[in-house]
Amino acid sequence: MPSRAGGEPDVPVRRRRRPEYRAGRPTLTREGIARAALEVLAGGGPAELTMRAVAARLEVSPRALYNYVTDRRHLLELVVSVSQADRPAPRLDPARRQESLREYCRDLRAWYRSHPGLLALARAEDLTSFASPDTLRADDAVVGFFLEVGLSPQNAYRAWAVTVLQVAGFAEIWDAWHDRPPPGAEPGAWNGLPRPVSPDDGLPNLRKAAGAASAAPDALFESVLDMLVAGVEAMR
Repeated sequence: MPSRAGGEPDVPVRRRRRPEYRAGRPTLTREGIARAALEVLAGGGPAELTMRAVAARLEVSPRALYNYVTDRRHLLELVVSVSQADRPAPRLDPARRQESLREYCRDLRAWYRSHPGLLALARAEDLTSFASPDTLRADDAVVGFFLEVGLSPQNAYRAWAVTVLQVAGFAEIWDAWHDRPPPGAEPGAWNGLPRPVSPDDGLPNLRKAAGAASAAPDALFESVLDMLVAGVEAMR
């Protein structure tokens, strides 16, 4: 055992683990505050994401949060960091490029769905200033995958951008409607198409498409992946 200068052995210092709860309330941590913010975001959207709302979610006073978070911008920075830490690492294999791209898109879609409101926040607030090497590593890997399968740097950028737009857009519009339908709505019957009001409304093409449309989000997402994969193959 290592000794101090006087010959006495060093005594290892045991760090006490912070209890998860005190007096029946969760102990405050920056990660816990960020996750409470994500819950507020999921329930009410960006407009409801305030220090007061997060404090109410944690059943503490807003003043207590300021021991951990300096202001709302700092709160947004923590939300970005924590949500990006949940993002699955891309498992992209150029040897099986089509199926691994599909798998990555399915994982990305699941991540967006598990963080409702995050895309709306990205539209409402400027979150680009919170980007860091850690938060950008997954995107760097995706661009690298497209380069490895033979795309030019320009087309690798385009393929990455279209992948994000397709998956994020599907999660934000289609999945959001089915995961959190408006009151009184029937998500199982919704296929995104307006319903013609009568046989003589002059909309025969919409009527024909509506009759053949599937309302199942998973099946439609696989069609999105078919088109995405075909587009990448065409660029190769």
